[in-house]
Amino acid sequence: MKRYVAALVVGSAFFAGSAHAEMTPIRFIMDWAFEGAQAIWPTAAESGCFAEQRLDVKIDRSFGSGDALSKLASGAYDIGVADFSSLINYDAAHPDDKIAAVLVISERSAMSIVTLKKYNIARPQDLVGKRIADQQGEASRVMFPAFAKANNIDPSSITWISVAPNLRQPILVKGEADAAAGHRFTILVGLRALGVKDEEITLLPYADWGVRAFGNSVVVKRQWASAHPEAMRGFVKCAVTAVKLSIAKPEQSIAWLKKYNSLIDERFELQGLEFSNKLAIITDETKKNGLSTFSKERLDQILTQISDALQVKKPAQDEVWVPEYLPSQAELKLQ
Repeated sequence: MKRYVAALVVGSAFFAGSAHAEMTPIRFIMDWAFEGAQAIWPTAAESGCFAEQRLDVKIDRSFGSGDALSKLASGAYDIGVADFSSLINYDAAHPDDKIAAVLVISERSAMSIVTLKKYNIARPQDLVGKRIADQQGEASRVMFPAFAKANNIDPSSITWISVAPNLRQPILVKGEADAAAGHRFTILVGLRALGVKDEEITLLPYADWGVRAFGNSVVVKRQWASAHPEAMRGFVKCAVTAVKLSIAKPEQSIAWLKKYNSLIDERFELQGLEFSNKLAIITDETKKNGLSTFSKERLDQILTQISDALQVKKPAQDEVWVPEYLPSQAELKLQ
């Protein structure tokens, strides 16, 4: 009996060690901090989906899409999230080290110009001669030439104030800038936290003013995805599952988010998550067809607009978009 028990213990330890060894470690970097719109990633982890897919995922924040892409390209991370337009811009500047999108999360980009009504900016043309605050490399700043072209604005007529993302709202309130560029939900929630009322705010979303691009996307180096196809499929599957959970149970997603950032104001971040879901993820297109189910014609239009605005060579669709890791069409459907 003693020999039997000893053998059982050793066998159990062996199998436990084997199961642990089968977990694929993934270093993952978000497009921003642990805030409401990023709650899907803690949701993917805390719901148990990553574990079910045998993925050991370490989640870190970044300081914008440009930062996430650079760190992904360096090899410091395996998978990341970045704005689709920033991805095209990055690949154009690094033709020998390209990154591709494998899942479009936000069918409607959250890129935006945000200002206060007291500055008398009601339309894009009112920005001429004004000061806009944003971080260098942030998606809204990178794509401002497209916004300007769509609205007949000379980009050189704008003065950019380079600041850390967390300083955009304070200097806008103080009058040190006339507007701020960036993710509309992040800036809006930040202004509310400073006591600014919604009726005092003017939003100029790029999507409403001629720039109908995709937003946040899961991005990866092709080499890593090719070397880890099952892990890549499992990660994308969990991303889709987490998006659905964050829509169905946003309060639970924010509770899980708080495990990663105990300092958040749950009420504000819940608003940010719901804004992101309702305005960027749940669109007419995704309600009809599901996540990441756009046509080749739509993708071609987006690539044309982005490349024209940035004055870079238009990439072939298969250079930037790799749909082979997506789950089934039924799984991509939104409830």
